[in-house]
Amino acid sequence: MAKKLSRHAFTTFWDVHAWAGVIGGLLLYVMFLSGAITLFRRQLAVWEEPLTQQRSSVEQVGLQATLDQGLAAAPAAPEQLWLDLPEDGLGAARILYFSQGEQTLAWIHEGLVPERERLSEFLYELHYLWHRATGVWLFYLAGLLCAALLLALATGVLIHLKDIVPQFHRFRPDGKRRFVWSDMHKVLGVMGLPFQVMYAYTGAFFVFLGVLVQPFTGPVFGGDAAQADRAAWGASYVEEPAPGAPARGLTLDELTARARAAVPRFVPERYRIRHHGLDSGTVDIRGSVEGVPFGRGIVRLRALDGVVLSVDAPGAKGARSSLIRWIYGLHLAEFGGITLRVLFFVLAVMTCATILTGNWIWLARREARRESLGNRLLARLTAGFGAGTLVAIAALLLASRAFPLDWAGRTTAEELTFLAALGLCVAWALAARDGGSLWWRQLGLAGLLLLPVPALAARWSGAGLFGAGPKLAAVVAVDVALLLTAAALCASALALRRAASRRAAPRQAAQDEPPASLAHGGAGLMARGHTASHG
Repeated sequence: MAKKLSRHAFTTFWDVHAWAGVIGGLLLYVMFLSGAITLFRRQLAVWEEPLTQQRSSVEQVGLQATLDQGLAAAPAAPEQLWLDLPEDGLGAARILYFSQGEQTLAWIHEGLVPERERLSEFLYELHYLWHRATGVWLFYLAGLLCAALLLALATGVLIHLKDIVPQFHRFRPDGKRRFVWSDMHKVLGVMGLPFQVMYAYTGAFFVFLGVLVQPFTGPVFGGDAAQADRAAWGASYVEEPAPGAPARGLTLDELTARARAAVPRFVPERYRIRHHGLDSGTVDIRGSVEGVPFGRGIVRLRALDGVVLSVDAPGAKGARSSLIRWIYGLHLAEFGGITLRVLFFVLAVMTCATILTGNWIWLARREARRESLGNRLLARLTAGFGAGTLVAIAALLLASRAFPLDWAGRTTAEELTFLAALGLCVAWALAARDGGSLWWRQLGLAGLLLLPVPALAARWSGAGLFGAGPKLAAVVAVDVALLLTAAALCASALALRRAASRRAAPRQAAQDEPPASLAHGGAGLMARGHTASHG
């Protein structure tokens, strides 16, 4: 039996747990909700872009020919570029390079097709609060929030350790709302504890590893920044040579063969090319090793003659980044297949519910001060972000299927749609007279916005549920998931509305009933009138 904490320790840990949860809770809610969706990022990426729904031509034409096609429109040889291969032989290759200060990001398909959809990328970046417009400061805030979550989890375990087993299964749905929220918070928190600890730790690790490498470069690595980078990431760009003279090196196909010889069962996924067409050029090939858990690897080759400069892969001599491969693999769910991703999705949604019920417990404990500005603001923001984020994501999905596919401004317009929808929902929550109806109204709105999305998706693709062409499992699965989610949101809104009506009925009856004094007085007057009439 766990030892009971002293009153002072219990109060201290409770305050730390509550404040850490309330301060960072709403942003963590957004991070976990968008992270739950991006567990299926690959399926969503195929669903959103018709070019990814056809068989790849890379194997037929070759890697070098694909790269040459992608660079045909470049005005000058870029200093560095990235080439992403299609996954599972499905879709087109994608190229990213900078030339004369301009960025080109496009699909290689009968020339270059500029990137026209970033829905899956936007949600993925939202998961760790990154955006090109805000830079790294929100990204570092995400790391701090992960650290705050770790603190909240640790203090939550300490204050409930003595009775954590019964709290795993104690749920009283017929009790007062405060007890329902408290039971939900504890049950969901205990069930999701390993999941939440893993994601909080790995998220903080990703954000702050790069920051921590720098102060350790001197005392641990003797000031060798390249060695520090290789220890942390498995590769370094510090020691790269300056641009050299023009030279014709090996083709990408030949370099890929050298990489596969160095790492058996290596499956290339991404190429990073420095100093293309020069004798100082290098090629980093990133990919996975078949049959190896968390088998990520990087092979660096000299482009001129194919000499292997470094190898960082499971089982390779001198491989340094085994720890980071496992941490990345855990965080990105690179194991267990679709079954594990569904489980992680459920746990992420449970974590979102744990965060929201934590806010409701905070407010319920301060019910006597519910009219204070701070508590009213927290209650409205919890509704505005809790349901408003769902509305914003639904509006984003709807906009992605409604805007013209080849419109140059569609990606910016989609992101602005998300921000506008979220902002309007928060403003609605802050201005609403009846805070109790916010949840069912906004959940219902999210469901109605999602409902037509699968049908609209047939405008750009015949591979979906309502498309006229051959079906593709990933596209159909996303359409079905959207319809089920829309139905669940509408059903939840209807249930909440009925519950609100049931709670309002006794209050309305009490208001309609005359006060006791008036009732007694009326009865006395009637009795006197009756006596007088008989007299």
